[in-house]
Amino acid sequence: MKITGKKISVVIPSYNHQAYVLKAIESVLNQDWPHIDLIVIDDGSTDRSPQILSDFHQKQGGFRYISRSNKGLVKTVNEGLTIAEGEFFCLLASDDYLTPGSLSCRASYLIENPGCVAVFGDALQLTGDKVSDQRVMDAKRRRLFELADPIPEFLKGVNLPIHTLMARTEIFRNIGGFDERYQYCEDLDPQLLLYLAGSIKFIDVPVYCLRQHLTNSSRTNRYIARADKVLLYRKYLEEVPQLAPYKKLIRYQLTRQYLLLGRYLNKTGTPSNLERKIFAGAVKYSWRDMRLLWHLLLLRLRGSID
Repeated sequence: MKITGKKISVVIPSYNHQAYVLKAIESVLNQDWPHIDLIVIDDGSTDRSPQILSDFHQKQGGFRYISRSNKGLVKTVNEGLTIAEGEFFCLLASDDYLTPGSLSCRASYLIENPGCVAVFGDALQLTGDKVSDQRVMDAKRRRLFELADPIPEFLKGVNLPIHTLMARTEIFRNIGGFDERYQYCEDLDPQLLLYLAGSIKFIDVPVYCLRQHLTNSSRTNRYIARADKVLLYRKYLEEVPQLAPYKKLIRYQLTRQYLLLGRYLNKTGTPSNLERKIFAGAVKYSWRDMRLLWHLLLLRLRGSID
């Protein structure tokens, strides 16, 4: 472990986790890295989290605490990134916690490898108070770091656990932080953009305990994420020139996400205004897949889209 004067910023976006948030904070305060900039932002919690955090902050100190009305996860994380003072930056969900030495092993790697812009660690799954031996970084995710060109795998949707990431703060800011256009896919975008900005690596060490809830994302939310993925692939086509060599794959993935979104919209029959606006772009890609054309025509016949 290489201890230096470099500061690490850890952002905890807190929302309705009164039973867990203090454990998250304590897991940061108990780290062996001496220079930690801990930022806790309560995003309009409706449980007792604000009072619990306020009391703990007055009694314990050692971190910056912000309490305000609800703005959503992505805006909250970006707020933390904006005010972060550390050279390195990472996230911690308010219902998870860090393993001992989590910050030092990742920061030391970045210090010893100046060409590396970000490093991922592994995570252990947590159910209730029980920590499983099961790792989050499966073979498919680990394989990304062995490939000469992992971009196609990123574009196919291989998703790394963003909370095990530690990145150089300025690089993270330079890529735009987390894109606030997305509701459910905010963690997919930075991974690829960080890779385009420089080298990203993996250390085979559990740095994070990731809580598994029985109330995981609903089927509806998964389909709403399809709209996010449409926006994501459109961004890659239109706004990220470094991805020009991969346009064929991006168009394929975009058409696929339009198809999945079309199936959902036809099933529910009541698309939101945003979903209507997003799906209208499917016209351009409908010739690539007759199933997509069918969903588009059916929605128009029903008057669900223009």
